[in-house]
Amino acid sequence: MSPSGLSFTTDSAQALFGAALELLSRREHSRLELRQKLADKFPSADFEALFARLQELNYQSDRRFAEVFARSRVQRGQGPLRIRRELQQRGIGNDLIASALEQLEADWYTLAAEQMQRKFRTPVSAALPRAQQLKERARRSRYLAYRGFPADAINWALDVKESDLYSDQDL
Repeated sequence: MSPSGLSFTTDSAQALFGAALELLSRREHSRLELRQKLADKFPSADFEALFARLQELNYQSDRRFAEVFARSRVQRGQGPLRIRRELQQRGIGNDLIASALEQLEADWYTLAAEQMQRKFRTPVSAALPRAQQLKERARRSRYLAYRGFPADAINWALDVKESDLYSDQDL
């Protein structure tokens, strides 16, 4: 019996478990991330047994990973489309992604407007020729799309004035 209360038959299984714990002690990881990081070092490992044990001990959870990841990306000013794509790339299922995004209760419109105003300090000037106004709006739109905001939030953010954005809040 090992000190952690686990009984492994081989030293390699103990080493695999220890390596997984070391990774999880730094931050949450999805199953896919753990498998990718550990596969080179432990090519013939029984990952299903490892994941079963980690989940039994509540050391690894894709649900918890998705929630933490989504929350951190919102704090970075990223939109739901980018968060969804990045979670999918990390092996998280659509149900868990939807649940994590729903739990955020984020106002994507306001977040998009805040990100645009942080990046572009001034509004598109009406004094510019129409062609330059359209070009600047397109540039700002691409920026918000890259950050993962849907088209309706982008359009709203482009049209909102800073005074309208904060009028309901106490400054």
